[in-house]
Amino acid sequence: MKLQTPIKTFSQISLIAFCGFLTACGGSDTTIVEKDSIPIEDDHDHEEATPATKGRLLIADKDAAKVSVWEIAEKQILEEYTLTDVASAVYASPTYRYGIITQRLVDKVNVIDSGLFQEDHGDHMDDEVQAPGILNFSTNESRPTHFVKNAEHIAIFYDGNAATTTPAKVGVFTENNLLNNTSGNWLNYTTHMHGAAQARGEFLLSTIRNPASSSTLPDNVGLYKNNAGTYAEQSVFSDACPGLHGSAQNTNKILFGCTDGVLVITQNGEVFTSSKILNTADFTGTMRIGTVEMYEDSSDAIGIASGKFFVIDTLANTMTPINWVDNNISPAPSATAYDFADEGELFVILDNQGYITTIDTNNWQVIDRFKVVTSDFTNLATGTRYELALTPGHNAYVSDPITNKIFEVDLDENTATEILQLSFTPLKMTWLGIAEPSGHSH
Repeated sequence: MKLQTPIKTFSQISLIAFCGFLTACGGSDTTIVEKDSIPIEDDHDHEEATPATKGRLLIADKDAAKVSVWEIAEKQILEEYTLTDVASAVYASPTYRYGIITQRLVDKVNVIDSGLFQEDHGDHMDDEVQAPGILNFSTNESRPTHFVKNAEHIAIFYDGNAATTTPAKVGVFTENNLLNNTSGNWLNYTTHMHGAAQARGEFLLSTIRNPASSSTLPDNVGLYKNNAGTYAEQSVFSDACPGLHGSAQNTNKILFGCTDGVLVITQNGEVFTSSKILNTADFTGTMRIGTVEMYEDSSDAIGIASGKFFVIDTLANTMTPINWVDNNISPAPSATAYDFADEGELFVILDNQGYITTIDTNNWQVIDRFKVVTSDFTNLATGTRYELALTPGHNAYVSDPITNKIFEVDLDENTATEILQLSFTPLKMTWLGIAEPSGHSH
């Protein structure tokens, strides 16, 4: 599983008081519009078979406060949900069962249960295929912005609001918190900031901003430890990270993007140490690493600076540019979405011309660039772009907001097939499903 940013910021408030901000139910502002669901056969068939489902897409409407769940194999809408506001972003939980929806401008987070998961029966796992539904879990904290996950935790950074002097917060949740509507663990700040946080077991690495700074960006990182649901500061790393934006982690490294390079924090048990990888001569003008992507089993990370991609080697402490754009292409494409795929073997870039570029992460060389979206990219409306949703395997999904179509992409064959014609303009989307199907259907 990729350990990501996406998605890429101090009076203490008691946990009891804070938990009061968690709504008991999304029902007061979340309307469920029932659709005819696909019949689910409960034959308890445990014979080895093909996966019970190809998964589902959670798609946000650009022009309405709605999201919908689509069955990929049947090309059918299962449910549509009305939210408080148009979705700012949608994300998948660590096992891909749940879809997390942020509505930043109205301080709201909601969660959709895809209905796809596994049950452990001791000698085998059952692939469960059920109807989707909206969970009671929700939060109302100020400006939910950055979402990151690892194998166990989800961390959401709430920026706070300078205009209302509302301080920032970090909420760290497990999938059990989402399912059972429990509060998770929280870090409470005394000032607002556009920050970032990475959960590491009982520890949290999260940003620190000087309240006197004119910038909303932090410039330091602190180490925090959970104590009965609230994180307490343990130390502040001596290596500063001015203009901090973007973070990622692997099994023992946590990276933060800075104006002067990348802050690298190494974990050895309960000991955390910091170092810096500085910008190279490839950085000119105001270029800086503002987004970091990492896969859990790799010592390499990807840093994005002004649309340019760099391999960050955390063992050799180097940054090397990736030449993913052919100089003969005119106009030159720019990346609109990117992520790891195929168990980290590929890095996939979707560009603003509707092409996908695949990169081999073993040598960081371009494998291919191929067309996915056939519509004229010059017709993209303001506020829209092609979006990318990756599965844990070799399939990807791309949205076209010009024609309101969804394409399925086979990253092994480098082919694209239209699978959905929507009646609305897609904004954000994510794939939900069973990451490693057992073949035992229930």
